[in-house]
Amino acid sequence: MSTEMKSALEFFITTFAELAILFIIISFVVSVINDKLPPEKIKQLLSGNRGYGVAVSLGALTPFCSCSTLPMTIGLIKARAAFGPIMAFLFTSPLLNPFIVGLFWLTFGVKVTLIYSVFVIVLAIVSGYFLEKFHFERFIKADLFTSSCGEKSNNDKQDSVECNSSKNQSPSTVQQSSQHWNKLLVDTTKQFISFAPYMMIGVGVGALLHGYVPQDAFENLQGYSVIIIIPLAAIVGVFLYVRASTMVPIATALIAKGMSMGSVISLTIAGAGASLPEMIMMKRMFHWPLMFAFIFVVFATACITGFAIELI
Repeated sequence: MSTEMKSALEFFITTFAELAILFIIISFVVSVINDKLPPEKIKQLLSGNRGYGVAVSLGALTPFCSCSTLPMTIGLIKARAAFGPIMAFLFTSPLLNPFIVGLFWLTFGVKVTLIYSVFVIVLAIVSGYFLEKFHFERFIKADLFTSSCGEKSNNDKQDSVECNSSKNQSPSTVQQSSQHWNKLLVDTTKQFISFAPYMMIGVGVGALLHGYVPQDAFENLQGYSVIIIIPLAAIVGVFLYVRASTMVPIATALIAKGMSMGSVISLTIAGAGASLPEMIMMKRMFHWPLMFAFIFVVFATACITGFAIELI
């Protein structure tokens, strides 16, 4: 077995196992939160101008990568939270958390860290606002809104009949509790199974890129003008699967080899904010117009932040 094939296979096994475990755990935790916290409360927290602040704060506190942030996003969609804040969370979560900010601070200094953080937050809020204003929520796939008892769905009457039928059986408290937890586990498992094929394809693509794209491919970018290299770095980043925390050590090496700070930040944002595996998984959630809008926002955020760092 070649070194490249071995590297790709190891990446696939470890990444798929990690994502599968994270997906199931996060999905279950979100299901429990949605079950215990009334949807009206979630809608109230994530609505209006305050909702963007809550969404960005939630994104900044959850140490998820671009793929593992999707279960939380699904939970917010099912809870009927406002669409703009949901998208602000989706943009912010992979790019900001205390660990990443601390790593940026130690590696690049206070100035770059502040520029990076401010641009990510502001552009996430602005993007979420305009996506909601232009009603991109209509491009969420309808089956994501189906839910368990006690949650509003697209088929309220049928859900109500099923829930009332279940309640009329009057099981014992222990049995009822056991059935309730089992139902949450079954719902979580069904959700994972529906995403598993997309996850396998996405991680498979990421594994091929990881195993067969040499690191010096990034180093070859340093010969271009900043005007070209920043968008080019963003395009390259979108097709990778890396966490921001993983990208920082790579970025340090690239800067040492002469790559500009702006292009490295552009590569970091695009690589951590979106990835080909994530986009393949997102196809299970969104129709193409929202997919393209998401990719454009991540690309634009990477380019704008990169140019800002070069100018400032």
